Amino acid sequence: MTDIISTLKRLIHLGETELSVEQRINHWLKNAKRILTLVNANPALAAATLHIDNDLPKGTQQLLLLALFGKLCRFNDHYLQHVLASMLATLWISNSNTPRDNIPDVLRFLRKHNLAIWLDTIKLLKAFQTEKQANYVTDSRLNLAQRLCLLAGIFAKEAKKADYKTVFSLVTCRLPAHHRHHFSALIPLFEELLPGAKVYAEGVPGALVDIQQHHGFVFMLSNGDEDGKWLPLSSIRAPVPLSLPFEHFVALYTDTAQARVNQGGTPFLPHTFAIQHPPKALITIIDELQKRDVVIEQLCEKIEKVPTFNHFLIHTASQDNRLQLPVKSIKQAVLTYGIERVGDMLIQFALIERLTQHQFPLIGMCKQMTLLACSFASHFAQIAESKFTPQSAALTMTFICTPLFTLPGFKVSQSLPVDLTKTVSINNAFKVKTDTQWLAIASELAGSWHQSSTWRAVIHQCGKLTSEVPKSIQKEQAIMVLSFALAKACLFNQDVYSLLQDIKIKTLLNILGIQREEVTVALESNGHLLFCPLPV
Repeated sequence: MTDIISTLKRLIHLGETELSVEQRINHWLKNAKRILTLVNANPALAAATLHIDNDLPKGTQQLLLLALFGKLCRFNDHYLQHVLASMLATLWISNSNTPRDNIPDVLRFLRKHNLAIWLDTIKLLKAFQTEKQANYVTDSRLNLAQRLCLLAGIFAKEAKKADYKTVFSLVTCRLPAHHRHHFSALIPLFEELLPGAKVYAEGVPGALVDIQQHHGFVFMLSNGDEDGKWLPLSSIRAPVPLSLPFEHFVALYTDTAQARVNQGGTPFLPHTFAIQHPPKALITIIDELQKRDVVIEQLCEKIEKVPTFNHFLIHTASQDNRLQLPVKSIKQAVLTYGIERVGDMLIQFALIERLTQHQFPLIGMCKQMTLLACSFASHFAQIAESKFTPQSAALTMTFICTPLFTLPGFKVSQSLPVDLTKTVSINNAFKVKTDTQWLAIASELAGSWHQSSTWRAVIHQCGKLTSEVPKSIQKEQAIMVLSFALAKACLFNQDVYSLLQDIKIKTLLNILGIQREEVTVALESNGHLLFCPLPV
């Protein structure tokens, strides 16, 4: 128990004076990683500091709560690590022992490396030092990360932890409308019981030690050798809001570590889905689709077992049929599209769900770029004679756009670093550091998601001039390159006219047998996607 408390008290280490600027930044990032790892593994410890009086340093409490709030709001881990590191930098600047002449060097380094996330947090320095942080957290000019930093600071400074629910209610009712939906993820912290609370369960007094989404681990007196048990949260009561001393809670948390292991439970923090592989349910559907004689009834049964797939296909089929008639069954949806197209649609749906499961500043722009490029690819696949169906073209384009969501450089930037000089180059479309080429990342992921060798070859060939591509997949490659270039031009320099004068684009149109008027039709039909959302 003492080890955990001493670890928490020493969690923040701002770095030695003799560190260079780059070493100091890396030191803060490593420290932030430690905090994030701790909260990932032990969210109950962070949650307990919200309502239990404790003698942890205020900075430690703020960082633990910031990590917890960020995870509940589904921040991307790499992005959240930088937000936590920026908070460490702010604590270092506000520390009276920090040499004042070292601060300008750090700020210059952050500006030079476009680490605007850090600068945004440092701008709040005066707000962190005041006793009335609640007056700042509702400012409409703040982004979500700044708001969470201030909110964590409010609860870290709060002397009387018993008032934490009232404080949250007062703050959230004054939040700007565009951020309120994000804070809904934090509501369980202020409505449900938290670890460290004194409770009644099965008619016996006890203490809530850990929580999952629907269950709590309660330590209570019993005749057996049990250290406690997992019980539904609905069966746990706290007639009077009381809590254990923080040291007692940590001791209980440590002693019940073995008993709390529960393989079948749903964790308290949002579950993360791996991008590298498709969901198991989708693999069984893909295997069914690849059989020579597909039994429609068996295929439909497997799709129906996944509620998200079920809802998506029925809703989409209802929108896509010519008469706009409501589709009421999966079998009807499958027959509307055909077996091959349904497979592509489900894979694309699952892939985009996983790519967009976490928040970072540029997620809106990355998603818009992907949707527009996919829509163009689908449109051109319909009018050009190629092996692509509209669905397979959109799916292949989705794989080409996956580095927008997976490369770390995009997680900490506040504007997409577009290279407008590279008109039709996908590998060099964005100025971002990566050890692996853009299309190599896309092709590898397509392989992991059981894509055919033909479509993986198309992705690989997108790094070449179309004239150098084998005739067998030349048109498919041209559709991908044209669609990507057109989406980039529409969103980032709005100069489609100049793009269409480019000799490389003219060559692509000639290969596909598409007239410039068809490009205009594509632009008009995708008018609702021709914008870049601003980060909020």
